[in-house]
Amino acid sequence: MNRKEKFNQVEIVKKALIRSGLIDKVTIGAYLMENYVGKRTLHIKCEYNETFKSYNPADPYLEKTTTKIEEINGYFSAKIFAAGIVQRKEWLLASEADRQAYLESDKYAHPAMYRVTNACKKV
Repeated sequence: MNRKEKFNQVEIVKKALIRSGLIDKVTIGAYLMENYVGKRTLHIKCEYNETFKSYNPADPYLEKTTTKIEEINGYFSAKIFAAGIVQRKEWLLASEADRQAYLESDKYAHPAMYRVTNACKKV
């Protein structure tokens, strides 16, 4: 895969995030990084904020940044990479209070299974 094809893969991910309305919530970029054999190759990197359960009773929820990084090579699929982020669309667009209510509602709650209908009721 040549350099132009690699940057086309980044554009496919970017367009998927634009279509899903997540472009403002997700930071996307292409960076030269070392791969598993120490060679500097082009990687795609996406970052977004998520809410996680904490084991600390004083602060039961954490707002942390999730980073997804993958080498853009012959095995890379932009559609699959983007789908891993887009499947959490409603989770990423939800407020922190809604995320916390969802995590509280089910001890096996997973962000990929979050739907707006599961959000806390607003009075």
